[in-house]
Amino acid sequence: MSRASDTYARMKGPVVPINLCFNEDGTVNYDAVASYVSWLAEQKTAILMLTYGSSEYAALSDEEVFELTRTVGKAIDGRSFYISSTKYWKPSDTRKFIAHADACGVDAVKVQVDHMNQTAAAVPRYFDQIEGVNDMPLLMWTISQPMLPVTTATELSARENIIGMKNDADMFAGYYDYTRGSVDNDFGVISGGQMRNFAFGYKFGSPAYLCPIAPFRPAIANEFYQLLVDGDDDGAWELVFKYEEPFLNWAVDKNWVGVMKSTIQLLGFYPNNILGPPQPPPDPGLLEEVRQKIEGLFPAP
Repeated sequence: MSRASDTYARMKGPVVPINLCFNEDGTVNYDAVASYVSWLAEQKTAILMLTYGSSEYAALSDEEVFELTRTVGKAIDGRSFYISSTKYWKPSDTRKFIAHADACGVDAVKVQVDHMNQTAAAVPRYFDQIEGVNDMPLLMWTISQPMLPVTTATELSARENIIGMKNDADMFAGYYDYTRGSVDNDFGVISGGQMRNFAFGYKFGSPAYLCPIAPFRPAIANEFYQLLVDGDDDGAWELVFKYEEPFLNWAVDKNWVGVMKSTIQLLGFYPNNILGPPQPPPDPGLLEEVRQKIEGLFPAP
C-alpha cells in the first residue's frame, strides 16, 4: 500500500481546527498551544488540523507557521491524524513547507491556493509545480464551486498524492457535488463544519468533518461519529438537536473565534481569549457568557 492510500484510509472522524493562543504582544504562546493539543490527542480526537481561518494564519508570519507546525507535531506525537496547512504562498515556498511538514510528523498538507488564483486552469498548474518534493499526501481547499469547478476537483482527485479536500463552498450542494464527483477515487471531501452537514455527507462518502463541539467536548464528537458508523441516524440527530443547534447559532452571533478560544480558556489551557492581531479583543464579558452557556448545555469534560 502506498503512503497516500494508507493515509487516506486513516483520515476518518471528527476534526478539530486548532485555535491558537496569542500573547499580549501578538506572538504565539507555543507552550499553551502544545498543552491544549496534547490534551486533544489524549482524548482520542481523530484528526487535528491547522487551517488558515480558525488558526488565524493571517496574523502569523511564515516563520511562525513553520514553528507552529513543528510544535503541534511534537505535541501530537502520532496519537492523532495531523493535517497542516500552507499560507497563500507561491509554489516554491509551498515546496519548502511540504518538506518541513514531512519532518514534523504531518500526515497530510492542506494546500491553500489563494482564492484569487482558484480557477480551472491555475489550480492544476499549482499542484503540478509542487509535486516531487516527497510522497507527502496533499489536500485541496476551496470556498466556491465556480472558483474550483467540480470537474477540476474530480480530475485532481484521481492523482495518487491528492487524497482529499476541505470544502468551504456550499455546505450541501457543493459538498454533495465534490463528494460524488470523486467517489470512485481514494479521495475524501472533509466538511468545512457542523455535525448536521456531516450527517448528510457521510451517506455519500465523506469521511471527516470539522466539528464545532469537538474543540472542547471531543467525547461528544466521537460519539456522534460512531452513531453514524453504526447506522443510528436518530441517535446522531439527537446530538445535533441537543448540543449543536443551541450552541452554534448562539456562538456565531457572539464572535465565533472568540467563543472557541474562551472554551479553551475555561478548560484551563489558555490564559486568555485574545484574537490574532490586528483583531480587537473580544468583549470583556464574553468569557463569563461562554461559561454560563457551556455549563447550561454540556456535561463536564
